[in-house]
Amino acid sequence: MAAATSINDLDMGATVWMIASTAFVFLMIPGLGYFYSGMVRSKNALSLVFLCMMALAVVTIQWVLWGYSLAFSETATSPFIGNLKHWLFLDVSYKPHPNAPTVPGIVFALYQCMFAALTPGLAIGGAAERIRVLPTIIYVFIWTTLVYDPIAYWIWAPNGWLAKLGVLDFAGGCAVETASGFAALAFYFVLGKRKGFGEEKWQPHNYLNIILGCALLYFGWFGFNAGAASLTSGRAGIAFMTTTLAGATAGLTWVALAFRLEHKFSSFHFCSGAVAGMVCVTPAASFVSTWAALPMGVISGVCCYYAIEANLRIGIDDCIDVFAVHGIGGLLGVFLTGIFANKSVIGLDGTKSAGGLINGNARQLYIQLAALAVSAAWSFTVSLIILKVMNFIPIFRFRVDPEAEEHGLDFTELGEAGYSFIHDVVHLHNRPPITEITTSTNSFQEVKSLQNPHKHKPVIKESSTPSSSTTTATNSPPIAEIEVKPSSYPV
Repeated sequence: MAAATSINDLDMGATVWMIASTAFVFLMIPGLGYFYSGMVRSKNALSLVFLCMMALAVVTIQWVLWGYSLAFSETATSPFIGNLKHWLFLDVSYKPHPNAPTVPGIVFALYQCMFAALTPGLAIGGAAERIRVLPTIIYVFIWTTLVYDPIAYWIWAPNGWLAKLGVLDFAGGCAVETASGFAALAFYFVLGKRKGFGEEKWQPHNYLNIILGCALLYFGWFGFNAGAASLTSGRAGIAFMTTTLAGATAGLTWVALAFRLEHKFSSFHFCSGAVAGMVCVTPAASFVSTWAALPMGVISGVCCYYAIEANLRIGIDDCIDVFAVHGIGGLLGVFLTGIFANKSVIGLDGTKSAGGLINGNARQLYIQLAALAVSAAWSFTVSLIILKVMNFIPIFRFRVDPEAEEHGLDFTELGEAGYSFIHDVVHLHNRPPITEITTSTNSFQEVKSLQNPHKHKPVIKESSTPSSSTTTATNSPPIAEIEVKPSSYPV
């Protein structure tokens, strides 16, 4: 398809669709925060939503400064990284980018900004419940520049070396999913396990947040996978359908695997499976026939489920399963794209491709494997170096101290509470212990606590019929003593 050269060549329908898709992908960022927050303990819930939104803010600034130019420069001659032609969004206006020839360049740039902002938010999940905010903000800026931008350039820029090699990655199997999964793994090797990992059994604290986050991710993924696909050729509709089908198939597969052991249906398992399925189909969304989403969903559901079990047996503390779902799911998706890519689907909008293994093109598998290897290796190695160097500087030390970890990141890093009642409970440790409560022959004592524990202490109101002696109430054992221990921060 020839690139547009003037405003008269732009397609209003394609432009509106990409703007709407940008809004869809934006919703994935708070959705990711809610998904993560429900999976951790309540004392860390707010910090994860906050960090996801901070990633959006930091990456937006980085993208305008130089990120977009490094990742998508159409005039760069290097096969590895873009130039700074579009730094500060210079010359980014109505003129289309070659990757979106019927859409204004500024719309395409903003659409890609949402991808770039979501990716480090995914990786942060690997450090949940034990990471400081300040170094994380700086890390996101550096990581996007040194990890995301180069991989995006290799895959999607007109002169990227993997793009010229013929890699098939429609919406981010390498730059988004694989890169974030292996960056999360690097976090584990630098920060280590959470305090009490393997000794205590932790459960997600809020399943409603998990379902809400999954629903927002599911909704946003339609723009994520179908946003750049052609409307007139029907490839956007194919991306919509494959995304829905892979998520549904993987979600049901995961529930079935969990039911086999637990004999109960689980909303948490469905949400994890649905996300794994959509991760897997992301690089293939508009390259495969609709039916291919069925085996991709089943394979991703099974493999990612057992990857989590393998992590637990090995002792890797991937508390939000970022590596197992996004890292392994991304690897599977890019590889399976090399099998199921269909040249007749790809050619609907005039794009020429030999397809994948189902079209007899075995060479595509080798190209896909090369893209996977370099993306995973680059993300893990560079992430590890950034983390090690920053961690060496005291002010940029990533892990919170043991006491702060015990109290929770919401209080120690933000000074706020995700749930207001937790803030009330925390203040109860200032109350003096109640050492004895006695009972009257006529009635029990009435014990009342005023509603505001911040300003008042509990009041013990004497019985309306006082007695000089204390006895056990009829048919009730005496209440001899209630011990009130100083309260710690809740789990």
